[in-house]
Amino acid sequence: MDDRNEIPGISSAWNASLLALVIFLAAMLYVFGTAMSGDTDQLTASVPGADVIQAR
Repeated sequence: MDDRNEIPGISSAWNASLLALVIFLAAMLYVFGTAMSGDTDQLTASVPGADVIQAR
């Protein structure tokens, strides 16, 4: 009867995939925030060979 009250263990594969998801979402938030701020020079400085095209 005590088996029902125990919390099942989370495997290390779930922990690794959750950590990868959090890192991916943080990177996407950074890229989106940089792109929305209009500071494309900072964004393209970290990407070698990237060109900024301004259409004004």
